[in-house]
Amino acid sequence: MVSSRVIYVVVAILVIATARVDANGYEDALGFMVQTGSSSNCRGSIADCIPQEEEFGLDSEISRRILASKKYVSYGAMRKNSVPCSRRGASYYNCQRGAQANPYSRGCSTITRCRR
Repeated sequence: MVSSRVIYVVVAILVIATARVDANGYEDALGFMVQTGSSSNCRGSIADCIPQEEEFGLDSEISRRILASKKYVSYGAMRKNSVPCSRRGASYYNCQRGAQANPYSRGCSTITRCRR
């Protein structure tokens, strides 16, 4: 006969799996993402394109932070067929004659491999 401990463990696993499915809504009991089969060509923001029930389904906190970061590309950088600085060896950020390609300075140590 099956012991009461085995029955208790099986019931506990089923309760936990059911609670997980109810809490997440889009995951099955094993934790794998369920394919919805809907492929839309949403042209809006990420918040507009992700269904409400999947909004918090990103895989990690890091992914949410990356998506929320505000790193912009300037309109000048997006112009096609243009080079930010056409001078050979010059930095894109400091495009002046005789300017250093890497103008910032830091302490000289073995690890930074600076010239002595």
